[in-house]
Amino acid sequence: MATIKDIYKLGQSEEGSIVQKGEEIRIDLDLQDNILSNTGSVSGTVVDENNNPVPGAIVKITDSNYVPKYHAITNDNGEYIIDNVEAGTEYSVLANKDSYTIEEGTTFVMQEGQQIERDFTIIKIDSTNSFLAGEILDKDDVKLEGATVNLYETSGDTPVLVKNTISNAFGQYVFLDLPLGSYTVESYLLGYTNTSSNFVVDKDNQMFDIDLLMLDDPISKLGTINGIIKDKDGKAIPAASVVLFEVTIDSEGKEVLTAIRRTLTNDEGLYLFEEVPQGDYKIKANKLSE
Repeated sequence: MATIKDIYKLGQSEEGSIVQKGEEIRIDLDLQDNILSNTGSVSGTVVDENNNPVPGAIVKITDSNYVPKYHAITNDNGEYIIDNVEAGTEYSVLANKDSYTIEEGTTFVMQEGQQIERDFTIIKIDSTNSFLAGEILDKDDVKLEGATVNLYETSGDTPVLVKNTISNAFGQYVFLDLPLGSYTVESYLLGYTNTSSNFVVDKDNQMFDIDLLMLDDPISKLGTINGIIKDKDGKAIPAASVVLFEVTIDSEGKEVLTAIRRTLTNDEGLYLFEEVPQGDYKIKANKLSE
């Protein structure tokens, strides 16, 4: 049976008054389109591997880039329904619950008034292994994305790399299914000193929360500036003098150039300045006649 939806938003008129006996008045009302009428719905059930309903599971609708848009929680019968899903957009739909696998349904493009059914079977994860999670932070507690996080098993004489991952946009990392043993977790990121922490898994089902604070590395934060000096015909100029200028702005807003380094181009017209601090720079180049 099709879902019946309001075509217009519920409207309310201006006040009108009848003052005289038998007076006739007029009250007009302009109704606005109900944008929710241009929607559809998604419904279904979530069950486990034994076909038992899973209450309290979350069903999430995302866009094609997995940005969350809508969600619902299953009831005691494992049922859910998500109404007012905007039409004309492609969606993914996923189901999950703690200690269960995450499952993704077939993607769809919602049509106006459409009722889509997506059922899910999620599998209970019966694991006795522990896990480690945490965040990668700088000295100002800013979460660092893109840090390499390595996990080493250190029960033996030599550390053994067993897992590695990259911190996400929120600085988070996680390692699942850790058997009993001794471990070191270490993070690497250009511009920062390496940071590590040790922990021991000595019983099943332990949860470790370890944040790694990464301090600035003054050496690795230095950059390089290089390029090629050419003449008007595009020919490389060897032995050209290249001067590196730091660009700053004075109190009147004027650009100030301060020469800080000098070098010569090689036979291919290439120059290179190493260990350059963060900042703004320009170069000037020339060559004296021989």
